Amino acid sequence: MVACASGSSSKQTGSEATDGSAPAVTECFGIPLPPRALSFSSKAPAGLAPYSLTTDIKSVTPQEAGFDAAKLDAAIAFATAHSHTQGIAVLRAGYLVAEQYTAPFAQDTRHESYSMAKSFSSALVGIAIDQRMLGDVHDHVCTAYPGVWKCDDASDAHGRITIEHAMNVETGLEWHEDWRSNATGQNDTFLAGNSMLDYVLSKPVTDEPGTKQRYSTGDPALLSGVLQAATDKTAYDFGQDVLFGKIGIPGVQWNADSKGRTTTYAGLQATVREYAKFGFLYSKHGVWDGAQIVPGSWVDFTTKIQDRCKERYRYLWHVNPPVRLGTVDPSCSDFPNCTPTALANLPSDGFFAEGVSGQYIFVFPSADLVVARVAQDDFGSDYWDEWAAGFLEALFDALVS
Repeated sequence: MVACASGSSSKQTGSEATDGSAPAVTECFGIPLPPRALSFSSKAPAGLAPYSLTTDIKSVTPQEAGFDAAKLDAAIAFATAHSHTQGIAVLRAGYLVAEQYTAPFAQDTRHESYSMAKSFSSALVGIAIDQRMLGDVHDHVCTAYPGVWKCDDASDAHGRITIEHAMNVETGLEWHEDWRSNATGQNDTFLAGNSMLDYVLSKPVTDEPGTKQRYSTGDPALLSGVLQAATDKTAYDFGQDVLFGKIGIPGVQWNADSKGRTTTYAGLQATVREYAKFGFLYSKHGVWDGAQIVPGSWVDFTTKIQDRCKERYRYLWHVNPPVRLGTVDPSCSDFPNCTPTALANLPSDGFFAEGVSGQYIFVFPSADLVVARVAQDDFGSDYWDEWAAGFLEALFDALVS
C-alpha cells in the first residue's frame, strides 16, 4: 500500500492503431516498459474445465496448470530478509496449483486482512449501486452523517466529498499516513485506533475534494456509514447477504467499532482459500456459478487503468503492477507519489488488494491467475512490496503455457 497516482511521464511510439487511437505507450518516466507490461497473454490450459468453487477448491499438478514445477516451487519459496509468509495459495483457472502454510498457521486459520478489507468494501459499493440502493459514485457522503457534516453549506468543503473521493483517497481531509520502514512523524491510523470513523469525521478539509490523491485509511472508513444508511444494514451484514454467502465464504468475520459500524477500512478475517475465492470472483468479471455477483461494469471501472504510467491506486484496488510495484528511491520524500527508478516485469492488467505486514490478493486476468497470501512481514511497505514484486516475477517466470 505504498503508492497512489502521481504525475506521469510517458512516451508514445510506434504506428497508429487501426482504429485510429493514439500509438501505444512504450515507456514511463523515461524507462522502457518491460515485455510483460507491453503485451501479455497466457491463458490456462484448456483441460482446466470450469467448475464450482463454492464448497471446495479442486487441485491439479503444476504441469496440468501450465507451470514448470521446479520454477513454481522456487516462486513459492521466494523470500527476502524481511518476509515471513504464513500461508499462500496459487490458483489457475480456479484450480489450486500450490498451497503452503507455516505452523501454527493452517488451512482453516482465519487471518486479519488489514487494508485488504478495503477491496471488499469496493465490491459492496458496486453491488449497492447496481441494486439502486446508492445512486452512483458522485453521491455525497454527508447525507450519511446528518448533524456531523452539512450538505447545504457551500462554504463547508465536507459537503462536497463524494463516494468517489472516499474510494480514490481524494477527500482532501487532513491526513498523515506513511508505512515505509524509514517513516517518521505521526500516522493517523494509529492515532485513530478503534474510533477511526469518528476520528475521520472530525478532520478538517485541507485540500478541495477531488484535487489531491494521498493514501488514507480514513477515507474508506466513511463508506461504513454510507453503506449502512443505504442498505439499512451494517456493511458486514449486507456483505453476508449479497457477497460472502454467494461465493461460499459465509464464515468470514468483520470487525465493528464501538458503535457497531463495520470497519470498512480493515478488520475482515478470512482463510487463505476464502481470500482466493474473492480474487477468483474478480478474475471472472464478477461472475460466480453463472450468476453476476459483482457487476462486470464495476469490476472494469474499478480495476482497469486509464493511464499506463499514472495510475497506481483506483477505487480501493492497487492497479498497474509494472508501475505500482516498481523500484523507488527509499529517500524519496514525496510518499506515496515517488517516481519509480525501475519497472516490474508484470502484466499491466493485474490488480491486487494489500494489507499491512504483507497481506495480498493478486489477480491477473490475462493469465487466469489468482494468488492469496498472508504474512507477518517486518514493518515497512517497502519490504512488503519488495517481496510482492520478486514473488510475482518468479511466478510468471514459472509459466510455460
